[in-house]
Amino acid sequence: MCSNIRRYIPTLGRGILMPTFRSFHDEFTSKVPLEEVRKQEKDKQQNVPSARSIAAKYQVFRDTDAPVILDVDEERLLHEAGLEQPQKVHDLPDMYSGINLSRGKSGVYEIEDLVTVLRLNNAINIFVCTVPKDIKYVDYMCIVSGRSVRHMRGMAEFVRKVFKMKRKPTDIIPKIEGESSSDWMALDLGNIALHIFSTKAREQYDLESLWSVGSEFDREYNKPSEELVQLFEKHTIYLDDLKPLKKEGEHVEA
Repeated sequence: MCSNIRRYIPTLGRGILMPTFRSFHDEFTSKVPLEEVRKQEKDKQQNVPSARSIAAKYQVFRDTDAPVILDVDEERLLHEAGLEQPQKVHDLPDMYSGINLSRGKSGVYEIEDLVTVLRLNNAINIFVCTVPKDIKYVDYMCIVSGRSVRHMRGMAEFVRKVFKMKRKPTDIIPKIEGESSSDWMALDLGNIALHIFSTKAREQYDLESLWSVGSEFDREYNKPSEELVQLFEKHTIYLDDLKPLKKEGEHVEA
C-alpha cells in the first residue's frame, strides 16, 4: 500500500486550510526486493500458453461469417429464376494458416509438417532423429519441451486436432499418453513418436542420447548401479555351473 503524508498549508485569500498529499510508490516501501518482483512477473509471462493452443478451443464469430437469410419475396424470385442461393465457403481459422492439412505419404504427418506445427506452438528445443528400420517401431523420433504443464497439454491437443483433420477414415486417432502428467506426454502418430517433456524431465531421461548415439554411449544407461544392487550381485550365487547329483545306476552326461 502506498503511504500518504498529509501536510496542511494555509491558502492566501481564504480562511481555510487546504490539504495537500504526497504519495510514495511501493517500490520504496515494499519489503519485497524489486528483482524478485520482476522475476515473478517474468515467470507469469512464461507460463502463458501459446496463442494457437488457446485458439484451438475457441472461434471468433463475425457478422461476415453468418449465413444470409432471404425473405419470402427474395426466395420466390430466386426460385422463379431457377437459381440457387450461393453457399458461403467457410475459411479456416487463422490458427491453421501455414499448416499443411493434407495427409502425408509415409503417414498422416510428414516429419516436416509436424515440425511446422510444433514451431507455430512455440515448442522448445525441437529434436528429430531417424529410427533404424530393423527395430520396426517408427520412422522418426521427435522430442520437444514445454514451458509449463498447460503449454505441454496445449501442444499435444493441437497436434492431435490437426491429425484428425489430416487423417483418412482408416487412420487411428492417437491417444495422449500421460495426459495428466506434469513431466512427460507422448503421442504415437504411426510413423512418428512424439515426446513432450518438461525441462527437468527431459534432462533426466535424456532420450536424445539414447536414440542418437545408442545405449553403448548413453550416460543414463551406463551409469553405475546403486550400492545395494551391487552388493546383491556380488554375493549372488549362480547355479549355471552346478550339475545334478549322480544316483546309483545312472550316468551323468558330461
